[in-house]
Amino acid sequence: MSFIQRDRPGLMFALLGREANRRLREAHIAHGLTPQQFHILGLLHDHGPLGQTDLAARTQTAASMLVTQLNPLEADGLVSRQRDAADRRRHVVLLTEAGRERLREAGDAQRAVEDELFGVLTAGDRAELTRLLALLRDDMTGGNAHCATPSSLGRPEG
Repeated sequence: MSFIQRDRPGLMFALLGREANRRLREAHIAHGLTPQQFHILGLLHDHGPLGQTDLAARTQTAASMLVTQLNPLEADGLVSRQRDAADRRRHVVLLTEAGRERLREAGDAQRAVEDELFGVLTAGDRAELTRLLALLRDDMTGGNAHCATPSSLGRPEG
């Protein structure tokens, strides 16, 4: 029996995940975003304005590192930061119209990559894969859906 089993699901998942990550990163970067910035824009779209502390928690990013992601987004006019009227010590991050447009464009590019990645699968296969991946994600993260693609991108369910 061989010790290297390339057809084991864990190894296939890791290798395919690496390739999927590379392709998705290229699609996001082609639209001037890192995958993390794409995620941030998606969260703001899905949940509306968020405090920087809440945004850091939702992205599982240290507050100081979040600032390094937000600064270029703000410089490009994709987000704005404002003081919270209820608590002047707190900053709220808002998605701008330009940010919505960039998110839409990058989301379209992401869907095109997904169509390439999953082109061999039928619609039923894709639905089943999505269901299984959500099951794994929920088990691995304790139900934390923040690691998923933003729901705001209009992809039909199933």
